[in-house]
Amino acid sequence: MTLAGPKSSLLQLYRWHDSLWAMDGSSSTYAAESCWTCRRRRRRCDRLLPACRKCEIMQDQCLGYAKERPLRWTNSIASRGKWMGKTVPSVGSPMSIGRLLIDPGLQDLTRPMRENIAYFERNCSPECVIYDLGPNNPFKEFMSLIPSSRGLCHIMVSIAALHQAQRELNSTRLIGNEQFPGALDTAEGARESPRFYQYLYHKQQALYLLRTRYHEALCHDSYGVIASVLLFIWLACLESGRNTWAYHLNGLKQIMQAQILSMDFAPSTSLTAAFCRFYEYFDTSYAIFEILGSTLVKNKQQYKPLFTSIPIIDILKRSESLTWTGCPADVLYILSLVNSACSGPVAPGPDVIIHLFSQIENFSPQRWAFATPNTSYLTVRYHVACIYKAAALIYMSQALSHTSQQYYPIESHIPGSLDSIIAHFTSVGPGDTHFKGLLWPAFIIGAEAQTEHQRSAIMEVFEHLWSFWRAHNVSHALEVLQKIWERQATPEGAAQPWIEYLYEQGENWMFV
Repeated sequence: MTLAGPKSSLLQLYRWHDSLWAMDGSSSTYAAESCWTCRRRRRRCDRLLPACRKCEIMQDQCLGYAKERPLRWTNSIASRGKWMGKTVPSVGSPMSIGRLLIDPGLQDLTRPMRENIAYFERNCSPECVIYDLGPNNPFKEFMSLIPSSRGLCHIMVSIAALHQAQRELNSTRLIGNEQFPGALDTAEGARESPRFYQYLYHKQQALYLLRTRYHEALCHDSYGVIASVLLFIWLACLESGRNTWAYHLNGLKQIMQAQILSMDFAPSTSLTAAFCRFYEYFDTSYAIFEILGSTLVKNKQQYKPLFTSIPIIDILKRSESLTWTGCPADVLYILSLVNSACSGPVAPGPDVIIHLFSQIENFSPQRWAFATPNTSYLTVRYHVACIYKAAALIYMSQALSHTSQQYYPIESHIPGSLDSIIAHFTSVGPGDTHFKGLLWPAFIIGAEAQTEHQRSAIMEVFEHLWSFWRAHNVSHALEVLQKIWERQATPEGAAQPWIEYLYEQGENWMFV
């Protein structure tokens, strides 16, 4: 796995054509015309970009230098007549995308860009968390970084455009009458959409700006740069889930480490008190991608927090509410221990392996389910926990058997048959908010499926996941599963653990 490769690997990824033009107006210091605020107040404007300094001195909101007169948002029903001065009731929204887009720094955005940003806020950001709690959704909080980070703006537009292009396909099914079409056919259909070209163009622009920021000092836009790389990892999953995400994750690690070194904290001071909400989410997301991303590749990485020395389990507990996986923190923590045990040059000893299996066996889905304050989620959380516990046991059996060259059967560890485990997916149901986070366990459990009934049930799970995500890491995961199933039908394939087959392919898969 190339998560911790040299810096040159990241530079190679971000090496894009230097002939790409910068954003309009970025090469000039002054605007050609006065800002709209100075025009309205009939005063001389200094025309300084990106915002008039005269407005800053007078503590006025600079309305920018757009050709068209910008809308002025007020809380009044009318500007004249008998309704003048009357106000509308406040809805208490912490962030209005309409008000965000009249920021002076965004007056040069095209209408399609504005529409895509609004689409991202409305349709994409709720998908990135299990519980969409409005202002506590970190992807919605990223919206506040747009005015100071044009690269973040472009990657949001790119994701929104691809998100729409993949939902404009005529076929909503992943599996046909004979075989599932695979990513190639669905990608060809998406390319017919004009939004596909918007996705490519804005991805190119975001890469160019990210490369530029990477060579410059990050302190001026550290939040925006880190958020952009996180979104690039998400975009890589939408595109395929293969390889590219690992380069971005390596770059994210380097950037975050450089950022923490630039902070002026006393060595004896814990970062916990100084943690802002962005760094909390950055560290949490990095943990998810690092831990689950290491499970399906041979060269595994040992997860270490980047920003804080607080216990790893406390970081992972935040992932239960801040990310879309829904994986119990205790299970994630055990997976990180397994990855660490398999990452060293020396195979873990029997005592270590027995201890790891005892930890996952001691995890109680019932206790985890009852830990939520929302009692309406008790039943579904129990089924989700059972799914992840079973998937973790299967992964541990495969990974540790390969590392130690000793077979560790899962039958003695998993309560019930594989059929009863797969039945938990039906109990969650595709309409539940927790269902979207089940891609990784569906792949792991599916790799163990032996009967046609079991495989059909897993394929149905993938069908529902595809209907929700329309992400090509879903279709690729099903393609890989089909190859595993085909190999298991031969004497040679039946004798080889399926995780060894994945290792031999040399691909970095991200099925989350």
